[in-house]
Amino acid sequence: MGDEVRRDWWKKEKEEWEAYWKVRDLDSRGTIFPRMKYYVHKWWDAPSTWFRERVVEPLHEKNRLPYYHFKYARVPEIDQCGVNDFGCIHEAREQFRKDKFVDGYILQILKMRYDRCMVYNFPNPAPCAQTVEDLEEADLNFFIKYGELGSEGDVKDAYMKQKHRLIWERRNPEIMEERAQKYAEHKEQLKNGQFDHSFWKKGLFYMDKKNYEAPYEFHLQKALFEGDKPLSKDWEYYKKVSEDPEFDKEQGKTSNVRMW
Repeated sequence: MGDEVRRDWWKKEKEEWEAYWKVRDLDSRGTIFPRMKYYVHKWWDAPSTWFRERVVEPLHEKNRLPYYHFKYARVPEIDQCGVNDFGCIHEAREQFRKDKFVDGYILQILKMRYDRCMVYNFPNPAPCAQTVEDLEEADLNFFIKYGELGSEGDVKDAYMKQKHRLIWERRNPEIMEERAQKYAEHKEQLKNGQFDHSFWKKGLFYMDKKNYEAPYEFHLQKALFEGDKPLSKDWEYYKKVSEDPEFDKEQGKTSNVRMW
């Protein structure tokens, strides 16, 4: 499977490189200086391309060693451990820490893909729609599992948070049904080439509830590139919203910049 993927990748890479030179050739026809640049660049590229395709790649294929992605054996999760089985609890805690590191690195990779895509396609971000979608969805899932636990949060805290979340979803089925409907509509729009980033981000950064905290506080509960801003730092936020219709009335509903 790995060899087929690698060969397909090299084939696609070669086709893209040939297409690049074809475009350069067509663009420079009927000109003087661009045509000279084309021939100089082509002459400079030909030896290195020949050496790569005729010498380097055959040697790699001949001497390639099998590579196996190392997989750690999974230990029982915290919900499978006995109350007094401290060894099992310790292993589940260490597995949770490792999973958090892995998920954080996955987010960093998605963020780097997003940055490269936006820079490469500037000023047209349309080709990066799926990249943005993958990043936002992964970031949301990361926060659902690890968010608001603080730097000292462990597997027990995450387990209790998950139980509370499931209980809340069961008590509010109408909200979950509406969310599922909105999510399905968003995916359908994305499939049809219409990407609405406001589905993930509402308003501007200063209007987000996660910024309702002192700027000097920092907790290691979200990915480092995103920062760490608990959604419920103001513990009475939802109470204030329900009691005062004018409190934070524009939260997530507008992107107008207010100068005062």
